[in-house]
Amino acid sequence: MQFALYVYVASELELRKLKTEADDSTKSTDSSQISSTMPTASVMTDRKHMCCICGRRFRTAAMLVVHMRIHTGERPYACEVPGCDKRFAQASGLQYHTRTHSDATPYICSDCGRQFRHPGLLSAHLAVHSGVRRFRCNECGAAFIMLSHLRRHQRVHSAEQPFACSQCPVRFKFSWGLRRHERAMHLGEKPFVCSVCDKAFAEIGNLRTHVRTHTGERPFSCCVCNQRFTQSSSLKTHMRLHRLGSNTSTESLSEPLSYVNAAPVVSNSLHAESSVNESFNQEDVLIAD
Repeated sequence: MQFALYVYVASELELRKLKTEADDSTKSTDSSQISSTMPTASVMTDRKHMCCICGRRFRTAAMLVVHMRIHTGERPYACEVPGCDKRFAQASGLQYHTRTHSDATPYICSDCGRQFRHPGLLSAHLAVHSGVRRFRCNECGAAFIMLSHLRRHQRVHSAEQPFACSQCPVRFKFSWGLRRHERAMHLGEKPFVCSVCDKAFAEIGNLRTHVRTHTGERPFSCCVCNQRFTQSSSLKTHMRLHRLGSNTSTESLSEPLSYVNAAPVVSNSLHAESSVNESFNQEDVLIAD
């Protein structure tokens, strides 16, 4: 009986010992994992230079001095090119800017040979060859290769019109809309000339439409009756007749759409086409933009 009691007590002590060792092992493992994920004291003390305004920390006093210029607005590095008053907070910014005054384009695309002044511009250009559209519009889902293209596209969904005409109160979402407006409405420029009849236009789009009067091309086709047009605006006007016909009672029209082909909206004569293309007013500019 005493021997059995002795064996029981010994086994209990052994079990407690094993349990204690297991607990110690678990604690040491947890502490090692925590210490590996938490920054060490050396890392914490490495960034000992702290900004008194925003709390950011830096490794060196020089880095803190450069950072403080964000808050003070100081720009000690000035462009030395005559007539240029650009100033920069960092020397690297000045070096980057100085290349804009030079014709040197040392950064060359290995795919197409296009040359760039800055490595950043080359990196952005390389995305064109990759075809990867990483930047997606949250409004319509359209995807773009470059971030700048996405930002430009987002103006379509907003009321932003950053480009203002200096001669009238009209504003535009895009720079090309402003240029087109200024040429047509204020400068009277017509740089796009027809090679067939020498007729001049303010916009290349108007010239392309006019050229169809010589070629006979009618790229815009009605999906209902297959009638074709030289301009998309003529097709839209034509489609209204189909909608009008669909709203009319079938009892009063035995052939609801037969009149569409009998009376085309746009005349086929060259004079009608030319007069349509030549008219380019301010309302067209505002609608396009």
